[in-house]
Amino acid sequence: VPMVVGVSIAPLQTGQAALLDGDSGLLILDPDAATRLAFDERHAAQTKRRREETAVPGAPAVTGDGERVQVMINVADPAELDGLDPAESDGIGLVRTELLFHGRERLPDEEEQLAIYRRLLDWAGGRPVTIRTLDAGGDKPIPGLTRMGEANPFLGVRGVRLSLRRPDIFRVQLRALARAATAGNLKVMIPMVTTAEEMRRCHALLSEAVADLRGEGRKAELPPLGMMVEVPAAALEIEEFDVDFYSIGSNDLLQYVAAASRDDPELADLARPSRALLRLVKIVVDRARSTGREVSLCGDLGSDPKYIPALLDQGLRTLSVARPALASVKAAVARYRRPQS
Repeated sequence: VPMVVGVSIAPLQTGQAALLDGDSGLLILDPDAATRLAFDERHAAQTKRRREETAVPGAPAVTGDGERVQVMINVADPAELDGLDPAESDGIGLVRTELLFHGRERLPDEEEQLAIYRRLLDWAGGRPVTIRTLDAGGDKPIPGLTRMGEANPFLGVRGVRLSLRRPDIFRVQLRALARAATAGNLKVMIPMVTTAEEMRRCHALLSEAVADLRGEGRKAELPPLGMMVEVPAAALEIEEFDVDFYSIGSNDLLQYVAAASRDDPELADLARPSRALLRLVKIVVDRARSTGREVSLCGDLGSDPKYIPALLDQGLRTLSVARPALASVKAAVARYRRPQS
């Protein structure tokens, strides 16, 4: 569904003719005949292209050079998987668990979380499922958990910063994840990481959860533990982090690089992909390749076909995208050819 934000609707009148262009971010009032014709032609071409893209939804993503690219999906609610064939994607590259905590009178306990994680693993059928630990704060406040009234919540106590300050909540999630790891190909990633010490503490807490569970006679495994790279400082010092994999969170990385909120319409020109952002992506990808670690990108940038070539140019070969973007991203990958050196 096209949507344009940050425009004044004061000039609108009931019954007035208008064109809404979600691709370009334009709202055109009283379009003339030529504008209408051009719009209709673009719409028809887009409809045809989307039919072609969805003709073989289960086909793997392969570049024009024959190089395989993993395309996974982002999930916020298990219900999003209803009606989706697991074969259409290479797995789940991001599970946003904070949305499981919203709109509840109490936080989900260990058993509730375990049931949700197992449901995701069952659906994936052996494909990887990467679950992000609670990323509360910023634009995702949770009453009773996140801090209220922060002057700048995007730069405040959020993500891993909050989890490490609330070990009572964090341990419950880590225990559920360690138990779920026995049921499938589960990976755990930590959001909003800034320092190597934060990851050391998370690893210690996860190892402790596994030991405690086994001591209680419960089955538990230590899953691969990775980090989200969304803080510029972490990207620039990526060699300091002893983790199993990296996942680039383009949403926050983009706004922190530009010091411009991605939610402010007046700063839209600043909060767009830049050479600076791509340089940070390249740093992380190069580090992953040199150390044999997996690296992916799971932000909104990977769901936009027009940026796929730039991301692949940086060496990325794993993307996690919004479910509706699966077909268009695969098609963009198929059109891509590595630049000649």
